[in-house]
Amino acid sequence: MDRKQYHHSRHLVHYQDELVDATCSLHCAALSLAINLDRGPKAIYAADFGAKADPKPLVDAETATYLIGSKLPGVMTKQSKVAFAAKTAAEAAKTEQGGELGDFDTALQAAYQSMASDTLIIRKKRAEKRHQSAGHG
Repeated sequence: MDRKQYHHSRHLVHYQDELVDATCSLHCAALSLAINLDRGPKAIYAADFGAKADPKPLVDAETATYLIGSKLPGVMTKQSKVAFAAKTAAEAAKTEQGGELGDFDTALQAAYQSMASDTLIIRKKRAEKRHQSAGHG
């Protein structure tokens, strides 16, 4: 995961057995949580999309407000899901970009619900890249 490239969408899952999984997006954090179901997360962090800093700081995902399905581009998904430390920042982004506000559990459920279609899109894009890099495009 490229922290610089995905500083705005990254998530970090810290499991009870001390495994730490840095991911580029909520989509990949959802995969990690599913694969590591028996480990149990100790803490989950998300990039604060509303922060001006670069890279964006991590905040507790459980207390963040997510903007789900806005016009903002998604990472590893067609439906964007971005976290904000401040609910007022999330509300302002919603006014500008559309979408719905929700908590981490709502955003995680949306990630799981779109996972099948998102995975098909990702696989297709990667196959096209392989085809082009092989000189067929």
